[in-house]
Amino acid sequence: MFAALHLADLPVIAALRGHPSLQTRPCVVLGGDHEDEKARGRLPLLSVNETARDAGVEAGWTLDRGRVRCPDLLVMPRNRRVERELLGELLVRAEALTPDLELTAPDTILLDLTHAPLRQVQYLDDVWIKGAVVHHVRAETPDLAHLGVLDADFDGGTVSSVSIAALPLGLLARLVGEAAFFPLLELWGLRTLGDFMKLPRQGVTERLGAEAGHWHEVLHARHCRLLRLHRVPESLAQSVDCEEPLHAVEPMLFVLKRLLHALSARLASRHLAVNRLHLTLRLESGEAVCRSISLPEPLVEPVEMLRPLQTLLESLKLAAPVTGLDLDGETALPGAAQREWFTRQLPNPGRWAETLARVEALVGEHRTGIPVPPATHRPDDFRLLPPPTAIGSGVSCGDDERRPASPLPMRRYRPSRPIAVASDLDGEVPRPLALLTGPHPGQIVDCQGPFPMSGQWWDAEAKWKRFEWDIQMADQHLLRLAYVPPDRWQLEGVYA
Repeated sequence: MFAALHLADLPVIAALRGHPSLQTRPCVVLGGDHEDEKARGRLPLLSVNETARDAGVEAGWTLDRGRVRCPDLLVMPRNRRVERELLGELLVRAEALTPDLELTAPDTILLDLTHAPLRQVQYLDDVWIKGAVVHHVRAETPDLAHLGVLDADFDGGTVSSVSIAALPLGLLARLVGEAAFFPLLELWGLRTLGDFMKLPRQGVTERLGAEAGHWHEVLHARHCRLLRLHRVPESLAQSVDCEEPLHAVEPMLFVLKRLLHALSARLASRHLAVNRLHLTLRLESGEAVCRSISLPEPLVEPVEMLRPLQTLLESLKLAAPVTGLDLDGETALPGAAQREWFTRQLPNPGRWAETLARVEALVGEHRTGIPVPPATHRPDDFRLLPPPTAIGSGVSCGDDERRPASPLPMRRYRPSRPIAVASDLDGEVPRPLALLTGPHPGQIVDCQGPFPMSGQWWDAEAKWKRFEWDIQMADQHLLRLAYVPPDRWQLEGVYA
């Protein structure tokens, strides 16, 4: 037997929790955000409160349609922090029933009551949260319970494959997500779960794929999956308040050694290791310096964990003495991998971690990594991949067989050099005639272009646009020239 606990209308309930005076007004929360009022009116209603539902407004409508039905509709900003708090309260009450539970959705928890005593099952009716509505149902399988709890008519009861047949087909979309087969069911004219269940399972699998056949089995209660059990991560955080402010690295290392020995003992007793350390230095001025260090492999020994911390402390320049230290770590299973012969690996993981710690201390956190060009034509655009931290992790930066777009190599200027250009307006884009400044001033004897490039037009702050020319100067130099609206010229490079 499985049970599902569901927080009904969680987004709008969370948004109204700090505004009791608005509880009686029709309120909604949108399923997105947009500054343009016209585009905002086409956004779907993610959640509506009871007052808006009494006025005839339903979740899934567009905002414009909801305002036609209820002109006084009030749009509330989504409060994800309160949503997490409400889910946390529900989780505490669910753990009192059974430790075998799964956080299935941001508003739903599934419980395995197979081995729970009957008296605990009866406590489902007593689960409540102040200011929220908690629905619960029971079923043979977890997915049936999840489907049934989404319909308020089943609250407090037991659902089966027969009773859910009358539910709308749209409820299944909340479980399957963006599955490719689901839009086809609507095109076939199916409106309820029962319509889908009447189809032959073999035909559904042949026409729509294995995923559709799997959900067909779920609706018939022929598939009972295992829950992805939720386990609260155990905190390894430790804190020390110094009797006297620390001005040098040596006393800080002495304190860190004591913390690392305690951390190592906790890890060894649980057969775990740590792959990332979080260090916070509390200064006498009231500020806090926080740093994170990725270890080359999961470690347990305090001596090995101390080396990158020592490198970090020696690289920091603190504005005030240290009055306290906080140390925490992210756990992982101890590594037991054989080194490969034919793949690139870190030759010395310990020194690699020390080097990363030193570089991050100099340039700042989250500013180190592997530059990889994204799928865009914007020049010199790149994104940073995190550096490899595992011993056997090879560096993969996508397609290594990159060929130049032109057989003639170009030496680029980084950054591009701003120059003055004499130009003639030829249509909407000015045509370059001569370079007035820069390393190669003179008349342009030949010009190929313009080659327009643009991107990210959907983002007003990040959109870009430019026009490029390949030009030949009177002294036979071949150059790459770019014009960036409204009036900026820059020299991109010279062909070798």
